[in-house]
Amino acid sequence: MTDQTQKLEKFKQAVFDEAAEKAAEIIKETEEQCAEVLAEAEAEARDFVKQSRAKAEKEQKEAAQRTESAGRLAQRRNVLNARQEVIDRVFSNVREKLEAFRQSADYEKLLVRRVTECAAVYPNKKGEVRLASADMKYASVLTCGGRFTVTESANILLGGLMVVFPEDNLALDCTFDNEFKRQKSGFAGKAGLGTDL
Repeated sequence: MTDQTQKLEKFKQAVFDEAAEKAAEIIKETEEQCAEVLAEAEAEARDFVKQSRAKAEKEQKEAAQRTESAGRLAQRRNVLNARQEVIDRVFSNVREKLEAFRQSADYEKLLVRRVTECAAVYPNKKGEVRLASADMKYASVLTCGGRFTVTESANILLGGLMVVFPEDNLALDCTFDNEFKRQKSGFAGKAGLGTDL
């Protein structure tokens, strides 16, 4: 692993460690709140049953079940909303850190390294490097000696690059956007924030 890759891995791990810690705190608070809501719902159900003794036993059971079920649904909804809030906060923080990284000198080095790696995968092919509009200032150092043309892509928002080999209908996606989406989709399960209750 290169030093840059190790730095990126350490950076990514630090962000996920921090996110997991924050997620645990928020989940604990939410579970406590949900326990209170469930306790209140159970108390309301007991009171309802006491006040409705004159009604048929079947009606009492059905009403209690509906009240308890509504409490469980409210609890699940609260937990899911809290989990989504955690995920949104974590990835908002990741976006900010990516933007800060794009302003550093290491970002240009990363782009050069990635385009060189892509060029090595298909050494005799000409291609096109696609960049975010804010990254077009690096275009001159990403041509691999004239082998690649560099164009702006409106689809790249977070940074990185994509190398396209049109003759072979191939694309090597090294964009932060792609990695961001991949990490966000897998984050909930890894951090214990899955939607299963």
